[in-house]
Amino acid sequence: MLPPLPPDPYLSLRGERILLEPLQIEHFDTLIALGQDPRIWEHFPDSRADVLSHWHHLEEALALREARAHHPYVIRLLNDHRIAGYTRLHSWDTTHRRVETGSWLHPDFWRTGINVESKWLLLRHCFEELQLLRVQFRTSPHNVRSRRALEKLGATFEGILRNDRLMPDGRPRDSALYSIIADEWPQVREHLLARMRRHLMPGPAPTPISAAAAGIF
Repeated sequence: MLPPLPPDPYLSLRGERILLEPLQIEHFDTLIALGQDPRIWEHFPDSRADVLSHWHHLEEALALREARAHHPYVIRLLNDHRIAGYTRLHSWDTTHRRVETGSWLHPDFWRTGINVESKWLLLRHCFEELQLLRVQFRTSPHNVRSRRALEKLGATFEGILRNDRLMPDGRPRDSALYSIIADEWPQVREHLLARMRRHLMPGPAPTPISAAAAGIF
């Protein structure tokens, strides 16, 4: 029997290095501080480097969660409890059992394996616990870093959605669409586990950011 959908948006997802913790208002200041780095938003259709805009975005995420339409999480490191970024499940289609996911990380945590583990936790939750058939991702066609990351996850490029989003200055933005489907998950799962094991090997720590910005109180 399939689990009830939409699923519980208040479940935490725990991995080896990180916890995907349901967003709370107490996280807002930390996320907004992390979001002051403009590199994060270069290709986003909304610039959350503006404090007020970011606060409204997070408030909207909580409201959508109450409607069971949005599952927002902070990405928290288990070893020192710092917050590294934000991820979410959204655009639920319970009839056809599919969902979309998006995320951002502070640049100090780029290329550390945090994104890989975050995606593994979300995908495992979607395919193994919720028995979804499809998880999709979209990004700017010009966001080379994001597109490479999706391809390294094992996501399939499906094409370009033209004039899919509006940028803050009013320009239309195309979106590159990627997906992973249920039949592909066993192979993708093993691929991601292998990548996670490599990141668990001893190595240099990411450049530290301030304790306040990382959510250590």
